[in-house]
Amino acid sequence: MTTTERELLQFLGPLTGMLLASSFEGTMRCEAIVRDVAAAYGHTVEVTFLADAAVLTVGERTLSFAREPGVPPLHRVSLIKALLSRVYSGGLSASDATDQLHAIRRLPGRWSRPWQVLGLVAFTVGFGISVQATWQQVGVSALTGLLIGLLVVAGGRRRGLVLIEPFLASLLVTAVVLTLHQHDLIAGGPIQLIVPALFYFIPGDAITAAALELAVNRMTAGAARLVYSMVVLLILAFGALMATVLLQVPQSALYDVTVPGNLGPVAVWGGWVLFAAGVMLTFSMAPRDFPWALGLVLLTAAVTEVGTRSLGDPAGTFLGAVVMMATALLLGRRPGMPPAYVLYLGAFYVLTPGSHGLRGLESWIGGDPIQGVTGLADMVSLLVAIAVGMLVGAATVGRFIRTG
Repeated sequence: MTTTERELLQFLGPLTGMLLASSFEGTMRCEAIVRDVAAAYGHTVEVTFLADAAVLTVGERTLSFAREPGVPPLHRVSLIKALLSRVYSGGLSASDATDQLHAIRRLPGRWSRPWQVLGLVAFTVGFGISVQATWQQVGVSALTGLLIGLLVVAGGRRRGLVLIEPFLASLLVTAVVLTLHQHDLIAGGPIQLIVPALFYFIPGDAITAAALELAVNRMTAGAARLVYSMVVLLILAFGALMATVLLQVPQSALYDVTVPGNLGPVAVWGGWVLFAAGVMLTFSMAPRDFPWALGLVLLTAAVTEVGTRSLGDPAGTFLGAVVMMATALLLGRRPGMPPAYVLYLGAFYVLTPGSHGLRGLESWIGGDPIQGVTGLADMVSLLVAIAVGMLVGAATVGRFIRTG
């Protein structure tokens, strides 16, 4: 059956908007999906994606879109992959595809609010153990993760609160940790106890997408994401600064000193399992996709750990990124498997350089510019390692997956 331009536009319009809202995966992939869908229906279209805008031309009609990129509900991503697979195989008309896409868009989150709060606690504690493998990290991360979970869930879709959540979260978490520090209830530097709770807001995906797009000459999108990422890190750092002002403590109270771990290796790997469960609950992943996502988290963490111990941080991160991307793309191409994005989101957080940038900025605020510059330099080297590793991983398996 012949698909008219009008029918195609009715499908591609909403699809373009949804892809733009999750374009931290990269503008090239979004454009490829739109073109592939059009080709499946026997049409050629013009489409251009930027970081937060897109233009789509079908025949003589042109639509423009503006969205705020973010992490989409992962259960919807899985359903869209299945939908696009049927489109590519020629088994679905454009009008039926449009109806199914609208049904996917209307789906509520996979997990209720209490589960989302629990997810952010698990997310924080799991990542916190990788920063500092101590029982005090577990306790403080559980407390601060609960506060962040309540803040995020309370914000919901209230735009005013969502916009200031990073600042409020940093102010709240830093105030809590500094108060514990003032009463000698924690050992070592507060920064390592502050960062895990703010990890949800750290734009590691945007930083790395920026490096990835700049590496392939997508200068406008890459530069926009890089500026956005640095602004978010500065807002988080400013929240920590304001906490020192409100508590009337010296800025030097923000310092980064490592505490020897008192958790065994089993607990450390258990932390990654807890972190993956947090990703599932926080980002609305379907339970059937969790085992695969967990496996890739553990694989990426293992490869990165071995590589780091043998060759240093940048090389270990590069190897982890190569394995992560190649594995996600290979698995994601198979029918019935989760999309590549669902597979590698949690693993991507394992590699993210944003925490180094925030630790560097907070060390700078605390009066240690040398450690601050070192942290920022680490962030730059790691984001390049991730971007190049993702490119190499994609090239190794031939191409980026087109369905997610």
